[in-house]
Amino acid sequence: MALFALDQATKYLVLSKIPIGTDTDVIPHFFRIVSVRNTGIVFGLFSQSQNESHQGGFILFTALALFAILYYSHKKKVTESREFYPLALILGGATGNLLDRILHGRVIDFLDFYVGDYHWPAFNIADSGIVIGVGLLLFLQWGEERKQKRAPVEH
Repeated sequence: MALFALDQATKYLVLSKIPIGTDTDVIPHFFRIVSVRNTGIVFGLFSQSQNESHQGGFILFTALALFAILYYSHKKKVTESREFYPLALILGGATGNLLDRILHGRVIDFLDFYVGDYHWPAFNIADSGIVIGVGLLLFLQWGEERKQKRAPVEH
């Protein structure tokens, strides 16, 4: 919930204070705030498609993913496990970007890191939550696999 609220608050500020296509240097030659709209998915993939059916597909896919995470969390009682926070980050981020797609037909991105001419694709707080959540889940899975490999085999 906190990630979702922070994501929506920052997107509101971008929408209300920064005209589309403009930017503000925060750390020269490294980081700036931009105002872009992403019609694609993560890191602008498929953004060249302006087709409404693609937007509907992105909305449907995100809604199904949210449902699957909630179902998994309920069945596994995730609130009692280490997966709670990573899944909460993913849910908060996915919900923030889903709301953007429903309300605006695209996702508001504004964080732009770059060095020289190399730019990481612009992203937002929701994207950060999703990436961090997935990374934490992978790390937890890796730790479980290592633990299982070290466990003595019972005969």
